Amino acid sequence: MPNRTSHGATMKDEIISTAAGAVAKAAPPVTVAGAVAAGADLDRVVVVLTIVYLVGQIGYLGWRWVREWRQRAQA
Repeated sequence: MPNRTSHGATMKDEIISTAAGAVAKAAPPVTVAGAVAAGADLDRVVVVLTIVYLVGQIGYLGWRWVREWRQRAQA
């Protein structure tokens, strides 16, 4: 019998999920530190990353609205 966690996922899936979460949490500070080490001003790095974040959030929200609208139209 495979080793399963309480959610039905295998240990491998749980490890991958945990590692992906850790990478996602570490990405912003690592990106800022790398950009500052490369010679970019911290102010500019923060502004650029904020714009990228906002564009990503707007895109995700728009995608989610379109998906919900299509699901309602099919029902």
